[in-house]
Amino acid sequence: MEFWFQRGMAFLPVFLVVWTYLTFTVSYIIAVSRGDVDPGFPYISDTGARRPESSIFGQMLNISAVAALACLYIRYKQQWEKFNTVNRLNKFAMFLSVLICLGISLVANFQETSVFSVHILGAMLAFGLGTLYAFIQTFITYKMHPEVNGRHIVYARLVVSIFALTAFLGGFIATAFTTQDSAGHIKFHWKPGEPGYAAHLASTIFEWLLAGSFLAFFFSFIRDFQQISIQANTHLHFGTLY
Repeated sequence: MEFWFQRGMAFLPVFLVVWTYLTFTVSYIIAVSRGDVDPGFPYISDTGARRPESSIFGQMLNISAVAALACLYIRYKQQWEKFNTVNRLNKFAMFLSVLICLGISLVANFQETSVFSVHILGAMLAFGLGTLYAFIQTFITYKMHPEVNGRHIVYARLVVSIFALTAFLGGFIATAFTTQDSAGHIKFHWKPGEPGYAAHLASTIFEWLLAGSFLAFFFSFIRDFQQISIQANTHLHFGTLY
């Protein structure tokens, strides 16, 4: 008996979504249990900012970055092979894919408490370009209708893309109204009623919603990937290796 996630390459987006949710959950549980962050909607990065959760968060998120790049490359090849009328846009989307996954890796390896500027750069690459990528893929999905996919998946990806854009803009605006502590350091603990608390809470909620929307977008690739398989051909150019 073959399960739905065993068809073609469907296991890849399934693994990415499940693994990334697991990454956030594990780092959150450890950070909260150690008292490093408050349980009520901390920033995702805050849950992986201090040791030992930073090491676990970084390692697991690096695996997510590799899995995401694999998913996006397969998506690129699917469109290249099946629908070449959007090749230029498809190439641009693949270029964005590399930058997005690089951003995820930067977030994983450069904690906000160590190299803040690089961490923020990685977050902007992942979230900002990720939102743009979602709209590009939605347009490509529309152009592939009805030859490759149905109209319902176009609507679904458009809804997710708009949701991601709303969360990105909302989080960006809310972050501008948050405050740091008296020494100018990142605050990991907030109390209701203190200056900047409402903006901080809104910002963190938007960040979690944005991350969830990206995972939902990857989840929408499952049906496409069920029809895809990979075959590797090996050619030995010489009779001996040495």
